Amino acid sequence: MKFNKIILPAIVCALALSSCEDNKMEWGKPDGYGDVNISDIPLELQEKIANYDVIKAYAAQYLPGQTIGLGLGADLYLENEAYRQVADDNFQMFTTGNAMKHESVVTNKGELNFDKIDAFLAAIPTDIPVYGHNFLWHTQQRQQYLKSLIAPEMKVETGDDEKCENVITNSGFENGNTGWIFNGSGYKGTIVDEGYASAHALQCTMTETSTGNYDSQLFWNLPSALEQGETYYLAFAAKSDPAINVQVIGQNQADYGIAIYKETFTMTDSWKLYEYELTFEDNKVIDKIGLQFGGTPNSILYLDDFKFGKKIEKQPDKMVNIILGDNSNFEGGTLGNWNSWGDNSPTREISIEGEGFNSKYCLILDNPIDGDDYYKAQACFQFDNFLEAGKTYILQFDAKASVDGNSVQFAAQNASTYQGEGHKSYNLTTVWQTIEHEYTCTKEDINCILINFGKYTGKYYIDNVKFGEKIEAPTAKSLTRSGGISYIIKPIEEKRAALLGAMETWIKGMAEHEGMERVVAWDVINEPISDNNQWRGVNGNFSSEDATPTEDETTGLNLNWANGHFYWGYYLDKEYAVKAFEYARKYTKEGTKLFVNDYNLEINPNKLQALIDMVKYIDENNENRQPIVDGIGTQMHLIAKSITKEQIDAMFQTLAATGKLIRVTELDVRLEENKTPTADDLMLQADIYRWVFESYKQYIPAEQQSGITIWDITDDTSWYKEYSPCIFDANLTRKPAYKGVCDGIAGRDISEDFTGDDWKAGK
Repeated sequence: MKFNKIILPAIVCALALSSCEDNKMEWGKPDGYGDVNISDIPLELQEKIANYDVIKAYAAQYLPGQTIGLGLGADLYLENEAYRQVADDNFQMFTTGNAMKHESVVTNKGELNFDKIDAFLAAIPTDIPVYGHNFLWHTQQRQQYLKSLIAPEMKVETGDDEKCENVITNSGFENGNTGWIFNGSGYKGTIVDEGYASAHALQCTMTETSTGNYDSQLFWNLPSALEQGETYYLAFAAKSDPAINVQVIGQNQADYGIAIYKETFTMTDSWKLYEYELTFEDNKVIDKIGLQFGGTPNSILYLDDFKFGKKIEKQPDKMVNIILGDNSNFEGGTLGNWNSWGDNSPTREISIEGEGFNSKYCLILDNPIDGDDYYKAQACFQFDNFLEAGKTYILQFDAKASVDGNSVQFAAQNASTYQGEGHKSYNLTTVWQTIEHEYTCTKEDINCILINFGKYTGKYYIDNVKFGEKIEAPTAKSLTRSGGISYIIKPIEEKRAALLGAMETWIKGMAEHEGMERVVAWDVINEPISDNNQWRGVNGNFSSEDATPTEDETTGLNLNWANGHFYWGYYLDKEYAVKAFEYARKYTKEGTKLFVNDYNLEINPNKLQALIDMVKYIDENNENRQPIVDGIGTQMHLIAKSITKEQIDAMFQTLAATGKLIRVTELDVRLEENKTPTADDLMLQADIYRWVFESYKQYIPAEQQSGITIWDITDDTSWYKEYSPCIFDANLTRKPAYKGVCDGIAGRDISEDFTGDDWKAGK
């Protein structure tokens, strides 16, 4: 008896296809693991397997409405001819394992590199579409770029001009030593190009004679003497080698004996900013200010950014403002996100240029008739999140009215139920004034504020609107401190805007790139539900290897996340999922199917339900309040020794009930029982592949069937290679699992149709 046994050359693999689970296996197969011994399979079965047609031939015959896909490595496909040929011959659609992921395409500068994608799209047959994998995930994200968008801004601290009326006209030694008075024989002063916050600095080199602190002094003559009872602000940047002490002193220009001696600072070997507040209480005429720093022979001191003057009492911020940009000052000439309505048919418009309060534009609210209450005309600003019950908030805005004595009212309420609180009215005049209202939220569902203006006919001019959580004023105290490099943590809204902008740019760039019209579907969000059945990233829900991010003034942003990990939901909450689908729908070509995709759904019914609930949330909370998620993807990385047909059936029945398209996105079956699979192991694996296809066809209605994708071709190239999960062995020889797939597609044992003619040589 002769048969047509398919024998193809072995693959030399350079890149493994990465999985989509949290714990990806490293490349490299342990000795003695996963060696499939085809010779253990009965000869008759080998002959049958060899005479099966290619998979897509059966798919076209028995499942014309589906596509049977392959998850593959783009590098393998491009570099290995045998691998490429098997992929082209057997499958109807391709999913790249890594090539289309964020980390593979986005650079550390946020640019998109399409070289690998372009090469792949150019190489695959023109009749094979692509399934996009993926837009957002919690791993394989370009962490360095995303981190840079939200990281605190590094600031080199300098003497704050807003803290004093600085009288030092050559603070940074940019004009050499002009204006500075060198006193004492214990040092030499030289201007050097080693500035702190500017190009230059003063280098003071102490001599052998600098034995007392008064041997090395530097002064600036003040335009007038210090005033008794006044507080002055002094700042300077310095470093020294070795560490020396620097003391603040004041003197009389005519009589050196009249002096004051104040704070002493100890220098370090790196630049720092030193600040000091001096309240002058002495009964002396002090009209020059400076430093003395002698006493350490052969030391070197560097000075820069010296400022001094009367302290300016700066009012601290009263709130963390969350109304930003045009929504606050209307300077873009737009209404921002302000809306208006009411029984009085009010209108809102942007003023003509120059009508704003010390600015170009303002918001004009026009109430055409008197009403019996303020709410007859309302202007509303809605927040993305609810205010926090128990917290105190402050509203500030500048306002005037066209009619002297007209008034407006503040209110806070829920945007859907219109239940509100915090009502307070304010009289206006025809002259601009600043209105400030302090409001303590008592309800759990407040998400908008109102300026009600419906009681009196007239126009109301509104500008510079600010609203946010109240900041308790700090206790007043004297300032004596040293600093240097500091970090300014960005407000939550700024981080949100930056990440949403990056998300939109990424999705738009991918979707609209030339050649991507071949992508017929996308995993918009991959693995959004953790194994604890919660939204991944939201409310600090991370993988076990990751910790909550920390932000502080010394280290900036520390994500504490593994390389490539980035949890969009941590910064954007559930909005990240909604926005991802909105952007995907906006930029992908018409007809593209949009999926969520996750793993272990067949063995974790609670996780499956959490994913379904997430889909419902996205459908109900997008901007159009219409279903926007087309389908749900179930990965199905199965373990042969533990998976049951009942589990598979139950999952498909639950998925079918959603009414969504259902796709098996990453099917493979691991053999974890034995180091070297036996014939029985291989037959069990074949049965499980067949179960998946049969169950899918039985329980997923035809109109919801998107198809099934098998995750990689050969055991040697699989992400779980040591467990022989694929339908071809390392030599690209068909395993019994190949027969299981084909029989599952057909719904019967195809080999029962074979006749004696099928075994003829050369057939």
